Amino acid sequence: MAASGKRRSRKKRKISRKYLFLLVSVGVIGSLAFFFFLRTKPVDRKVIHPMPPVPSPAAKLPEEGKKEKEPPPKPAARLALIIDDGGYNLDKVKALMEIGRPFTLAVLPNTPQARKVALLAHQGGAEVMLHLPMEPKENSRYSLEPDTILSGMEKSEIRAILQRGLKEIPHVRGVNNHMGSKATEDPRVMKALMEVLKKEGLYYVDSHTSARTVGPQFARQSGVAFGSNDRFIDQEKDLEAIKKAIRLAMKKAKQEGRAIAIGHPHSLTARAIREMVPEIEQAGIKLVFASEVVG
Repeated sequence: MAASGKRRSRKKRKISRKYLFLLVSVGVIGSLAFFFFLRTKPVDRKVIHPMPPVPSPAAKLPEEGKKEKEPPPKPAARLALIIDDGGYNLDKVKALMEIGRPFTLAVLPNTPQARKVALLAHQGGAEVMLHLPMEPKENSRYSLEPDTILSGMEKSEIRAILQRGLKEIPHVRGVNNHMGSKATEDPRVMKALMEVLKKEGLYYVDSHTSARTVGPQFARQSGVAFGSNDRFIDQEKDLEAIKKAIRLAMKKAKQEGRAIAIGHPHSLTARAIREMVPEIEQAGIKLVFASEVVG
């Protein structure tokens, strides 16, 4: 009896241990399962919407497109001063160059200093033109220059005169007429001249010695860049008269955006221009070469 009681007691202890082991195992497995569940449970996250891109400084905001565009600034009025009859005196050209502003020197061929004056002007930053002698109406009042273009000349003669002038005078950019009130009225002469200028790539400025000139008309037809003299500034050899004439040319430039004025290499003309430079520039007018106002 005692032995059997002991065996039953040991058997109960074994069963109790099994249950205990089983309970512990279940607890451990349950704990692991719960821990795994927590690790794998999705976390509620707030949806973050992306911020709209910040416009770059160069990008226009919608309201900016509604604003009216400002008009571009108005270009400065331009005034081209042409000094005719260059070729006689180097010192007078030097006096003009000392003004320190753009001007265009029209050199008369067959004059004593023609080539030297053209070279001096070009080296000093001025623009050079050929001052082409052309027939005036009142022949008896004027002595004609050598190689003057006459009414009735053939195109070959006109071309030859022009070529001789270009060979003598270097750095020529354009041509204007010396006298020429008769020749510039002749359609046949001016048509022939413009054909040569077109071929040579030169511009034309009509000195406007005749109100009936057909130079601009045939320059336009031939595709030659051209302009017209708006005022002779030194017909009176008086300082104040020259300044007054320059002011009238300035008025034309302000009204139309550009103007051309012609003077001569006189000491009074150089002085008037020099003294007028501050007034010209304060008026918002830019002194330029003749090539900058032809079109």
